[in-house]
Amino acid sequence: MLGRTLLISILSTAVAIWPFADLAYAANTTQLSQTINAGTLGVDVVDGSGNSVGSPTVGFGAVTFSFDQQTGSGTLGTSSQKIRLSNGRQAPAAAWTLSVAGSAPSALWTSGGDTFDFNNATAANGVMTVDPSTGTITPTNSYTATGVTLGSSNTFLQATRDSLTILQGSTSASQPGRWDLAGITLSNTIPATQPPGTYTVTLVLTVS
Repeated sequence: MLGRTLLISILSTAVAIWPFADLAYAANTTQLSQTINAGTLGVDVVDGSGNSVGSPTVGFGAVTFSFDQQTGSGTLGTSSQKIRLSNGRQAPAAAWTLSVAGSAPSALWTSGGDTFDFNNATAANGVMTVDPSTGTITPTNSYTATGVTLGSSNTFLQATRDSLTILQGSTSASQPGRWDLAGITLSNTIPATQPPGTYTVTLVLTVS
């Protein structure tokens, strides 16, 4: 009986491990899933490395106190503070417009208690001209400038031209696409006898 018992035990063990065709194994592959959602339409100000600039500024050249009306000028968009338009949307293609406006139609150049206008109907009281035609469009990521055009020179006028177009993309523009814009000329008339000071006013970029 001892030999029979031992033989049965060995055979039982062999049956459990030998017939590989009858065994079920777990899969040795893993399927990964990655979703990429469509992007959006947006505008930013970036430095030369493409990083967002925390507090973008435009410096107007200093002028000297004058008994006569004079003009200050600056440049919107430089090599270190480029305007970047990003269109991450997908087909069907849609047109878009990039515009600039004051923080409010009633905004003023302000230095302490002294002010002057940027959108007055009378140049002698202060009016700003924006000339995008002097700008340069630089596509990124191998896109092209096809279908992307600069706006025309124009002046702010409160309640009439509170927002001015600086860049437009037609339905033929790359979508998705991304472009940098620099070299827009800004000029603002300064009223005669305007008190000395460091004046500031805020502009807002909007794309839609």
